[in-house]
Amino acid sequence: MSLPEIPGYRIETLIGKGACGTVYTARHDSGNEVAVKLLNPKSVNAELLANRVNRLYSASPPKATVPLIAHSLEKEPYLLIGGLMADRMPQGVAERFIPRTLQLQLNDYMGNRGSWMLIRRLAQVLADFHRRRVAHGNLKPGNIFLDSDNGVLLSDYAQGLMPGLEELAYTDALLYAPPEQLLNPDGYLEGAGYGWDVYAFGSLAYRLLTGVFPRCNDSFEHVSPVAGEQRRRGVEADCERMAQRLERARIAKWKGVAPTREEEEGRLVIERCLHLDAWERYGDMREVLRDLESIANARQQRLSAEEGEKRVKVVERRQKSWQAATGVGIAACVTLGAALIHKIVRQERPEPKVVEVEVVKEVEAGSEVDPKELEEQRQKFLDMLADRDELELANEEQAAAVHEMANDLMEAHKMSDHLLAWSLERGSEHLPTLEGREGRLSLLEDKLKRQLEVVDELPEELRKNSWRIKLALAEVALAGDKPKLAREKMQEVLGEAAVTDVDVQRRLARTRVMVCLLGSEDPDAEVTPVELAETANALASLPENERQTRRLQSALNIAEARMQFRNGDNSSALETYRNAFAKMTKLCEEKPSLSALRIWRARGYSSAAQAAMGAGEVDAAILLREQAAVELMELLETQPNRADVQVELSSALAAIAQSALEEGELDRAGDLATRSLELLETA
Repeated sequence: MSLPEIPGYRIETLIGKGACGTVYTARHDSGNEVAVKLLNPKSVNAELLANRVNRLYSASPPKATVPLIAHSLEKEPYLLIGGLMADRMPQGVAERFIPRTLQLQLNDYMGNRGSWMLIRRLAQVLADFHRRRVAHGNLKPGNIFLDSDNGVLLSDYAQGLMPGLEELAYTDALLYAPPEQLLNPDGYLEGAGYGWDVYAFGSLAYRLLTGVFPRCNDSFEHVSPVAGEQRRRGVEADCERMAQRLERARIAKWKGVAPTREEEEGRLVIERCLHLDAWERYGDMREVLRDLESIANARQQRLSAEEGEKRVKVVERRQKSWQAATGVGIAACVTLGAALIHKIVRQERPEPKVVEVEVVKEVEAGSEVDPKELEEQRQKFLDMLADRDELELANEEQAAAVHEMANDLMEAHKMSDHLLAWSLERGSEHLPTLEGREGRLSLLEDKLKRQLEVVDELPEELRKNSWRIKLALAEVALAGDKPKLAREKMQEVLGEAAVTDVDVQRRLARTRVMVCLLGSEDPDAEVTPVELAETANALASLPENERQTRRLQSALNIAEARMQFRNGDNSSALETYRNAFAKMTKLCEEKPSLSALRIWRARGYSSAAQAAMGAGEVDAAILLREQAAVELMELLETQPNRADVQVELSSALAAIAQSALEEGELDRAGDLATRSLELLETA
């Protein structure tokens, strides 16, 4: 391949070749050396890359990237010209350049607990990317450069497995990618790249700390570049198969118990980054960085407190030493003085003579003890006995309280054991569960009520977090279709909770939405406009573009539409349904494999059809019912044994049959009704 001519530059030496292009050294007319990356037009989305470069450099040059001097991304040949982050090494009569990447220094960090500092720096630079609305999407050790101060700089962002590529050679960045990126790289255009970076960061951090990949290590180890080498040649990747293997794999166990509380908390952060369900991960790297910095700050405060305690103990030891030395000195002085006085007296006084004394009569000595003083001593003794009795009583009460606390702790352990057992039994064919969903929810509800009773008996200072138990009780009530109890507990929670944590805010908002959603389904309950507005305000406090936020907003739209339909405002209900469907459709496009979302949307179509009929829009109602049926048929093709989908489809076909009957299409109505009955019989 012929090298392009770049005005003002002369290409000199090959540095390396990657999946998206080849990197050379080049010399500017001024004598400065730079790195030039010649991009493969079939393996990059130049328009997307140019957009992300402009985002990064729009306000001020980012400190988190390898410096970009110039680029040519509007027409071929596509070029990136950046700072030369490589060391010159002689090789015979020639020379070669060794990039200062983490990949070539991996042995210094992998399996090393000291890698936490590097992990925090990596989180900081990725958070800076996300702050500038750029997802990297191509994270791997070879794209992480370390400067002379061990600072972290990133390269090759918006490259690798991106939308709109004709071809892509194997790159080890695929080993750090989440399943949804491997299956649907187009998700980058919808904002999914932030979640990809969170997963890739967690995967890389886990490997740095343990020396192994968090999932599929036996397979990935054979195709990843050896530490100290840039590439692994002769490898072809099957992204779909990789995604399937990742989805079936569990996170590998950590090596040993965390030596400190801070490291244990850091491991939990990494595990959350590695969730296969993107909804369960952090929204972006800014959230990850906040948690890591919170852990680091807590550690610093603990170390400062320990250092303060050490200083206090040193001062106390010095004081005790001084007091002991002073006491010894005083005692020595007293002893010496007494000895001198005794010696002087013995010298001045002659030896006494023995004199016999005749006792004339026995004299009775009078008492020298004051009766009043004797009574006071007696009273003090009685008071001491009373104090001892009170102390023994207090000890007995304290022992009883400790025993009760131990029982409460045992109950908490039992609840934890129940939850773990249920999680392990879920989906097991070897040992099917005996109690049903209602039985389990009832048990959880009883346990939570018992915990609430115990907390209510504690001092006020210890009752301030009782709202958390009430929130859990509300969530269990919702799961058990008890919206009235859930609403009652949520009103108490909202009056007591003082929440600043984003995760808890999201949990509260989700529960409020569920209360509205189930309340709108219950004909005996009413969801007021004020309640809907307050819930919408709660959602407004969450990160705007997160998928979880958009899911909750669409659910709240459904609840609002149901209440509008119930109140006879069919036109408004239909418009609100349409707003909900717009959000639902976007969510389904981002997660096409998630059947629960599609069933949810299909049910929404059926409900909206009723509103359309009420508004007199018969054609819209027919279209909505047909959309529901199509959605459910597609699901049934991929998952033929889903009884719940069959029931939903049967209901949708019955509604379409009713519409066809009203339009006089008797044959079509009969066929649809027959198909509906068949689905019910086989469900």
